[in-house]
Amino acid sequence: MMRGVGMAPICRTAAALWFIGCGPGADDLPPEAVPVFAGGAVVTHWTDALELFVEYPPHVRGLEGDVWAIHLTWLADWSPVEEGGLTLALEGPGGAREEIVMPAPARSGVFTTAPVLPVAGIWRADFTLSVGGREYPVPVGDLEVFESVDALVPEEDVASPGLITLLKEQQWVMPFGVAVAEERSIPRSIPAAGEIVAPADGLAHVSVPVTGLVVVQGPTPAPGDAVAAGQTLALIAPTSLDDSFARMQVRVAHAEREAARAERLFAAEAIPERRLLEARHELEVARAAFAAVGGIQAPEGDEAAHLYALRSPIGGVLSERHVAPGEQVEAGAHAFTVVDPATLWFIARLPAREAAAAGGVREAWFTVEGADATYTTDRVVSTGTVIDPDTRTLPLRFAIANPDGRLKVGMLAEGRLLTGEPVTGVAVPSAAIQDEDGLGVVYVEVGGESFQRRVVEPGPSDGTWTLVTGVASGERVVTTGAYQVFLASLGDAELADHGHTH
Repeated sequence: MMRGVGMAPICRTAAALWFIGCGPGADDLPPEAVPVFAGGAVVTHWTDALELFVEYPPHVRGLEGDVWAIHLTWLADWSPVEEGGLTLALEGPGGAREEIVMPAPARSGVFTTAPVLPVAGIWRADFTLSVGGREYPVPVGDLEVFESVDALVPEEDVASPGLITLLKEQQWVMPFGVAVAEERSIPRSIPAAGEIVAPADGLAHVSVPVTGLVVVQGPTPAPGDAVAAGQTLALIAPTSLDDSFARMQVRVAHAEREAARAERLFAAEAIPERRLLEARHELEVARAAFAAVGGIQAPEGDEAAHLYALRSPIGGVLSERHVAPGEQVEAGAHAFTVVDPATLWFIARLPAREAAAAGGVREAWFTVEGADATYTTDRVVSTGTVIDPDTRTLPLRFAIANPDGRLKVGMLAEGRLLTGEPVTGVAVPSAAIQDEDGLGVVYVEVGGESFQRRVVEPGPSDGTWTLVTGVASGERVVTTGAYQVFLASLGDAELADHGHTH
């Protein structure tokens, strides 16, 4: 009998028994009357790149038995092997050797063969997949070839309680993935909810300081556009003269006239150079003061003497725009909001009962609403010193890099704050843990198409891995597609015709 991971006896069909000499009439037997023989197996074996799941029948010397169903899955994305050739090398007693080449899959992910082995005894079986110029060896194990049909032993019907079946053909057509549980050390953690906010220097609200009209002058930025610090966002033509902006306009105009007059008088030698320099200085001061509040010269020919420029005080992304070209706006109106998304803050709100541990918090991880990605940060900006009397929480601020802009200001977040000495134990990917009626549950792959439901007690987590009880190191747990395994456990999954027997 072949020795490998996840072995189980394979049932024999009436048609298969005909091939090994059980005689005519087997096809006419009812299913419960069809004999079942030991000697075949179901084997699951994993390499670094592939999962092999193979079913084969008992073998009798010189006779063709049922077809081997050889399932190959790429572990990188849990997709079926669609191309390439598979070689089955069989080595038997006395130097006997058989080699069977399957040039392509019989169907997506499945190779088939029905070897006839000429010598009774123990044979060694190994597969090699050749695809894309590379070879992937898959060592399997030993199988027994019986001397005659009379040597076959009826198989005892041994039930496997608690096993859930999800066929390879089902796994291949849905998002699916499996990972290996492993020993890890993870710090203790405290759950904390929070939100994503912009730091004080990463958010700017631009308001209108003067009453006037929004003037069109070239393209204007729209929400979502990147803007630079100092970039003009809009131009305002003031419509009221009873303000300091208008007085600055008048001062600039007066200084320009005085400077021009001084140039003419100096050219006529009517005034000393000192008077000319004083007039130029007054003009520079007036223009600088006007520019400091956003004043700019209007285009030549414009009836307005000057325009007010609304400029972005920071570089970032324009997130809000509340003024439109031609609109009359009042002084103090909110015009634009600019956010620098490169670095944001995660403000975690630590429950008051955990506030004593706040000083030991050095890292945090969190997820945000509507996304599965986990974000981690070890940049503690500040720890609050006052408990909020309404929420009974203590705020902790963490800086989080956001180069791709996926995090948005205002997002709600759920996470954990890491504190204390690490705890060592068996960990599984956090995505493998399902919440079923308040219980932590994982689905363990015990064979290519067999799974077991385990109730676990989640422990410390770093956001990606979580320590659990009830799973051994090296066991494989479902990380993607666990809900489909759950449905299969209820008998509610739609079972497609997978084309091989069990």
